[in-house]
Amino acid sequence: MNDDLKRAFTALNGKLLPYNKLFSYADGNQPIVYSTERLREAFGNINAHFSQNWCSVVINAALDRLTIKGFDAKNAVVNKTLDDLWARLNLGIDSYEAHKDSLITKEGYIIAWKDDDNGISAYHNDPRMVHVFYKPEQPKEKQFAAKWWFDGAVWHMTLYYPDHLEYYVKRGETQPSAYSAFQPAKVPTAPNPFGVIPVFHFRGVGELENIVTLQDAVNKLFADMMVAAEYGAFKQRWIIAHDDTSALKNAPNEIWEIPAGDGTGQDASVGQFDATPLDNYLKAINEIANSIAIISRTPKHYFYSAGGQLSGEALLAMEAPLTKKVDTYQERFTPVWRELGAFLVKLSGSGDIDPNEITVTWKPSESIQPYTEAQTRQLAVASGIPLVTQLKRNEGWTESEIKAMQKDAADEKKANAALAPILLDEARAKTASDNSNPLDNPGDNQNGLSE
Repeated sequence: MNDDLKRAFTALNGKLLPYNKLFSYADGNQPIVYSTERLREAFGNINAHFSQNWCSVVINAALDRLTIKGFDAKNAVVNKTLDDLWARLNLGIDSYEAHKDSLITKEGYIIAWKDDDNGISAYHNDPRMVHVFYKPEQPKEKQFAAKWWFDGAVWHMTLYYPDHLEYYVKRGETQPSAYSAFQPAKVPTAPNPFGVIPVFHFRGVGELENIVTLQDAVNKLFADMMVAAEYGAFKQRWIIAHDDTSALKNAPNEIWEIPAGDGTGQDASVGQFDATPLDNYLKAINEIANSIAIISRTPKHYFYSAGGQLSGEALLAMEAPLTKKVDTYQERFTPVWRELGAFLVKLSGSGDIDPNEITVTWKPSESIQPYTEAQTRQLAVASGIPLVTQLKRNEGWTESEIKAMQKDAADEKKANAALAPILLDEARAKTASDNSNPLDNPGDNQNGLSE
């Protein structure tokens, strides 16, 4: 299997530089790129870093709406198993990290397996550490997967196959420079009793590839603006005089006494240089931000104020491209989550389940407008669509949440039924009391005496 080891090393080693760059841009640790050597020489020695990180805006705009709530299954036992595993393994956190990686680098990973105590583990893995190879003739079918990592003393490489796992090591802190540096571990192989490659690959589209150069332009303009603000935005005054002017102070209410010229040379004079305008930089930055918004399908009000108060319908219309993009990501990731859910059920000992029998529950991708949502729900119920169907399909409620709602409704109905006789008795007692009041008897006068 040395050919597979070589392929794994080449793929993982080849990811490092491009993925490090993408993560740096997402985190805001972006280099200032100057267009010429002269600009680099002029500004490169400034001991400061100025940037506006629009990359994070693009990533977070989609990531905040790409939220998975868990799994649902019609089988009650399987559904409970999935709910317990989701909560116990904190898969909500791992889903966030895997989705974020896929938005930054086009791929995210979660690996699930039995841990040392024979329990179940499932962890997000950095895409720079993991790679999946697919069959050339069947691009959706995994051929094998690889993961490498460093534990502080030894470099490890694990190859995952449907029927076994292979382990390789390279001792020493130096990062391997060739696949031949790895040797079989003391225990070179282990069986895979589950018949599944336990590496789950979330293949995204990548949000940064088309906007990196625009981010460079924004940072360049912003840095230049800060340099201009430092050296040219403050109006510089100048004086031509024959005497020493060092005692003159530039302060409010200061009066300068400048000696006149001697009549033969340059007359004494004062003036000031115009300040460097900063509006040109801000206008150019806003134009580039607008381009980033268009290319990434991110609403413009994420970058700067849209002005005024938008109505709910206007906001939904403005965010429609972002919502569609997030919906596409959900469609791409749902089959992977189903496969992971089915594998977790198998690891738990609950047997095999078809991944298509698992429903992945996402939070709605569009902005929630409570009043509009309530109206839509009411109209749908009036038109004959069951409330439960709406909550599942449109609002992302899980089976557990729906069952809890139905239980609360049943408890409320039961409580109301028990309260009804009490209220009826109170009403009867009040009526009887009112009827026995002598003031209400027409045969009695106000003194209680008969006519």
